[in-house]
Amino acid sequence: MNQPFKLFPAGSVSIGGTIGHRIALTADKILNHLDIENLFARHFRHRQTEPEVPNGFAGYGMLLDAMVKASAAGIGGTAMKNRTEQAIADLIRTQTPDGAISLFAGTPGVWDNHEQGYIIQAFVNDYLRLNHSDSLESALRLGTYLIRKKTSMNLGLEEAFLLLYQSSGEQRFLDYCRKEFCLAEPLEKYDQLVPINGLAHVYTFLARVLAQLKLEELTQDRSGTLRNGAHELRSRLLEQGCSSISGSCTGGKNWGEIWDRTQIGLGRWGETCASAYLLRFAAKMTVLENDPVFGDLFERVMYNAFFGAQSEDGLRQRYFIPFNEPGEWFRQETYCCPNNLRRMMFEIPEAVYFRTGNGIAVNLYSDSVLNIPGTKIEQKTFYPESGKIRLKIHSSNGFQLTLRIPGWCSHAEIAEDGKIHTPSPGWFTIPVNAGTTDLEVNFPMPIRLIRGTMAQTGRAAMMRGPVVYALEQNRNGLTGHEVDLLAIDNTVGPALDAEGIRVPCVIQNRTSPRRDVLFTRFSNEQRTRTYFPTLTQNGLEDDPLYSRQKSCKI
Repeated sequence: MNQPFKLFPAGSVSIGGTIGHRIALTADKILNHLDIENLFARHFRHRQTEPEVPNGFAGYGMLLDAMVKASAAGIGGTAMKNRTEQAIADLIRTQTPDGAISLFAGTPGVWDNHEQGYIIQAFVNDYLRLNHSDSLESALRLGTYLIRKKTSMNLGLEEAFLLLYQSSGEQRFLDYCRKEFCLAEPLEKYDQLVPINGLAHVYTFLARVLAQLKLEELTQDRSGTLRNGAHELRSRLLEQGCSSISGSCTGGKNWGEIWDRTQIGLGRWGETCASAYLLRFAAKMTVLENDPVFGDLFERVMYNAFFGAQSEDGLRQRYFIPFNEPGEWFRQETYCCPNNLRRMMFEIPEAVYFRTGNGIAVNLYSDSVLNIPGTKIEQKTFYPESGKIRLKIHSSNGFQLTLRIPGWCSHAEIAEDGKIHTPSPGWFTIPVNAGTTDLEVNFPMPIRLIRGTMAQTGRAAMMRGPVVYALEQNRNGLTGHEVDLLAIDNTVGPALDAEGIRVPCVIQNRTSPRRDVLFTRFSNEQRTRTYFPTLTQNGLEDDPLYSRQKSCKI
């Protein structure tokens, strides 16, 4: 195994640009627009036989976990910290003498231990990140209650019990994971444990794999067997056709949360929980295996499927984000997808920089500052609109700076003190001396037509850098079925302008068929369709993220 990267402490990274804007929208929604009391908190104080929240699941533990992570990273300032402390203290006060924290007055519903698993995660993270011992004590009582009740497996419980073991050292939580959750067993064992979701369910699959990686970390298991699920997951995502152009990987005609290789991209496609956990998985694998392809996967999912699941004002979320039709806004603030989006949004700063064995790796590109004792790195960029990045590094000691060269970039240039480097995709390392160092990085971003597969065979999608571009039908004045007759004229090159990409197109069977059509970011909330036929097959390329062999590591 490679020497793992390490995370920097929460709060070491401040971030701006597109990423920082999305994070700020999410924090503002929680602090100023989300009625936490009526939507979440009151149900735990006033338990009912049949709780008012849909399916007896609020997602309050997920929301609290998001708020803890925001507070630890300094997002939302004092207001977020105060709101988080109050909400957790209020929830702890609802804990009954037997240790339960529940919104059920009688027999618990099927999702009760799912809710409790994420409450435990929020409480333990509140202890680990913000040193609140009351939260850990409450989490331990709740975990003890679940063991005493002989809780069955459910989403979130493996991670919860592993965090309890990590923070307390109490072996019984680790033993329960191994014996009752069969966490060290092959993935196929999972299907025998859960009453509803199994390996076909992507969010479940991702959660199980992440828990096995956590178990490997905590037990220092060097056998490699706990990574078998991660390697199968990598294969499904990058080699077996399960991922889409936007980075999403779920579909299914009725359920919409299962593995789907059809590439239809309509209806219940692209579950937001799965996209959030894809980001978590990509960041974890970057740390563990140093494979730059996971950084490429992270930014593909983040800029497209993940950011596309949030409205441009930050006030609405999508449960599904199909890539070939608009998708609907989710009407609830409770439940899993809105709150997993919030959780993951506040984890993104942790994936920008990593500590390597001999220095620092830059994994994501955005206006940002890494500030740690003895070293400060400042990024200035308009990425992903521009591939130009300026890095100013102040350090009291020399170190090795490693940059991720994206897989879509074949002509990168790095200017260092008059010297020009032309690295290939992958990791590229530059020695940095003590003092101040300036680097200019350029990732050229040509407009690319990506060849569709399966249901999109014969069509193409448009990309520039890590961003997918899609059509906004109303903005282009395309009425009725005109959009169904649209074809990209790839005999003429598209042009970049301030609003997006102007693309020469034809509307088939029309007297005056030719016109320029504006394509904008996939994450724009009015976008409708991504794939279109082209007049020729010339100039189309396979998606570089899903057509590459296993990447080089450092």
